[in-house]
Amino acid sequence: MSKFSRIGKLLRDVKKDESGLALVEFAVSLPFFMGLSVGGIEIANYASVIMQLNQITIHTADNAARMGDGSRLSDRPLTELHINDVFEGTLREGDRVALAGAHKYIDPVTNVESIRGNSKIILSSIEPVSPFNAANPKYRIRWQRCAGFAQQYSSSYGTTSSTPTSDGFGPAGRKSAPPPDGSVMFVELQYYFQPKIVNGFTRLTDRTIKQTASMVVRERRDYKGPTGGDGVYPVTGVTKSACT
Repeated sequence: MSKFSRIGKLLRDVKKDESGLALVEFAVSLPFFMGLSVGGIEIANYASVIMQLNQITIHTADNAARMGDGSRLSDRPLTELHINDVFEGTLREGDRVALAGAHKYIDPVTNVESIRGNSKIILSSIEPVSPFNAANPKYRIRWQRCAGFAQQYSSSYGTTSSTPTSDGFGPAGRKSAPPPDGSVMFVELQYYFQPKIVNGFTRLTDRTIKQTASMVVRERRDYKGPTGGDGVYPVTGVTKSACT
């Protein structure tokens, strides 16, 4: 057999050999498989975080609508301790998403690295403006308290000083307003989301997630509060959860 015949036979044998085909196919498809896997994990994590934040916001509004001590026959006074207890429950419920945690942040302008909080929870008491005008009702933020360490966030719907009156509070098309003789506990939760695996591998990059919820106060509450106050009674030794 000539040299060329042997080469030809070798090439024919190589052509028929399929022993490494599966390995080659796996190597070619591995990058696509890994991309789909990482993308699926990121999307599932993002959906899970949004669902948890939504439930946390609703629970905070519901708990705030129930807070207060006293008899059902009298108006319940509201104290700073009650508000702090609600916030404590919110932060504990948010342990899985590190609601009370922090993250590293690099300023895109100065390139300076700093530590920022993950979230800010803003609780506002929305009450009717007195005297109530049924033909043109107006509402105000009577008091506002905050929790969380994300000082970069502020209310998207105003404060006690920046928004004197409004026809309702919340996203356009679904604003919240209290009954003429009551109030609404309105909650804003702003959270800094970071991808689980690689930032920028998919379109899910760092972003702020915002959630809102509101609940009407169902118990009789003392809305007057202490003289010269905003409707919330101070408690000795209890720090006010101010929005600073």
